[in-house]
Amino acid sequence: MAVQIELTQKLIDALAFDQRIVGLDSNGKPVFQKTPVNVEEWVLRDGGTKGQAGLVLRVTPGAMTWSVRRKMAGKSVRRAMGRARNAEDYTGAVLTLAEARERATSWLRLMQQEVDPHSVLDQHRDETRQASDLRRLTLAVAFAEFIEAKRKHKAKLGEGERLEVGVGQRRKVNPKLRDGSTEIRVKVQRWLSGSPMWSVPIKDLTVADVEASLDPLLNRYHGHKVKIPWGPKSVSRGTMDKLYGETERAWWRTAKTLKLGVLREEGPLQVWRTSHESDWPEDKQVERALDTHDEAHVVWLKALMTMQEAAHDPAVFTNRAAPRSKGIKPHLSVLVDFYLLLLLWGTRQTETMLLEWTAIDFKKRQIELAGDTTKSGAGDIIPLTPWACSILLERQRLNALWRPDEPSRYVFPSREHGRPISSPRRVLVALAEETGVAITAHDLRRSLARELGSDEDLLHTARLLVSGAAMHHGAGRGGSRVSAVTERYLGDRAETLRPLYQQREDRLRQLVGLPVENPKSDGTTEAEAFIAKMKEDPAIKALLLEALLKS
Repeated sequence: MAVQIELTQKLIDALAFDQRIVGLDSNGKPVFQKTPVNVEEWVLRDGGTKGQAGLVLRVTPGAMTWSVRRKMAGKSVRRAMGRARNAEDYTGAVLTLAEARERATSWLRLMQQEVDPHSVLDQHRDETRQASDLRRLTLAVAFAEFIEAKRKHKAKLGEGERLEVGVGQRRKVNPKLRDGSTEIRVKVQRWLSGSPMWSVPIKDLTVADVEASLDPLLNRYHGHKVKIPWGPKSVSRGTMDKLYGETERAWWRTAKTLKLGVLREEGPLQVWRTSHESDWPEDKQVERALDTHDEAHVVWLKALMTMQEAAHDPAVFTNRAAPRSKGIKPHLSVLVDFYLLLLLWGTRQTETMLLEWTAIDFKKRQIELAGDTTKSGAGDIIPLTPWACSILLERQRLNALWRPDEPSRYVFPSREHGRPISSPRRVLVALAEETGVAITAHDLRRSLARELGSDEDLLHTARLLVSGAAMHHGAGRGGSRVSAVTERYLGDRAETLRPLYQQREDRLRQLVGLPVENPKSDGTTEAEAFIAKMKEDPAIKALLLEALLKS
């Protein structure tokens, strides 16, 4: 049974578990007795003129603890408050008598209002923990989480069974092949590491923090010599767009998660960008491409064909060169065919690297680009012309000859079994050294955009429309749409484009000295007939112009 006594700090400091207080003498002094062996605890209730009713001191062999006891909802409830004195092996915080009485007063008041003090304490701890988490959630942490979330989303698109997406189907992407968007975000992360705003919590990020971090990089773009320990060595418009765009998206994603209640246009990064509208880098159109009207570029193309002929020599596959020798290896034919087909198709490098044999329909003469490999995220179809078809059929034969026991599902397999090619650039380096002309994979893509339908007889509006369609700018993240009529059936669109692909293919074959196939009986090509039909039919002209305006 608890003994009620007016507690003092001196008494508490002198208490020992093995000598318990069992009552008070006639003078109000405590009476001590040896604690029986079978007793595990004894209790004192604070009383007297200075005491706090409801405050309880519990004494055990290991420690003394404070608690309050009061009725709540008709039941007697006890709530522990903390330690009064600890064992020698415990160094945690303790409550003095004065602190215990003060806390008991507030806790008992809550209990009188039917509020559990522990629930209030838990809420306070949660709020404190959240505040601590917010302090730790810096822009650097938010950006790292942004990269991982985007990477997982990209990987998820390729998981599980094949899913219908329009005419396209999502395929499982090789998990070891990191997509281009992730590569860009990792670069931005590396560039901004160490900048003033990188260690600032998201909730505290200000325009001044952004200015201190991005203004020096913008100044570097404008030619000022700025010494800073962060950022790339040289800054282009594309670099500034990446630095701002990816960082702003990471900030906005976290701001929404934290429910900061800030409009996107009011965010510190958006405000900073708006204030620099006048000195933001100009959008310079990239003009570089493989120009088949330039004799030096024709020499480059012929050198590529010569390299293909050497790489396709049967001896390369039957009498294979030693791995460390300088002889031609079978894998060179894969790389050369890759770049030649990039030129014919105008596709992006990554989506072509990931091309699988199941995506090629030789009967329908078309190739399906899977939505999970394209930049826009939308599937597309491109026409398969005779020269490209013959290259693919030969590629299929050589792949089987190279690895008869393990045929790859990829059109362009890597030397590492089961993977697509990932770094074919050495072919471009070799051609640059031989011809003096430096060409990139994207230059080959621009070549298609520049030359497809570039015949002087082709209507200007139609040229813009079909070039946009051929560049596979579908209704995805890129935003440009081709035509309300043609996007209904991508297969029909591919057939519409086929004559133009064929015309360009024929011209490329002429340039490298190969015979031109597929002439019509009257001597005109399919492309020439298609162009003539457009000029003669006003309805087609009007339809193409309307589609152009909509796009």
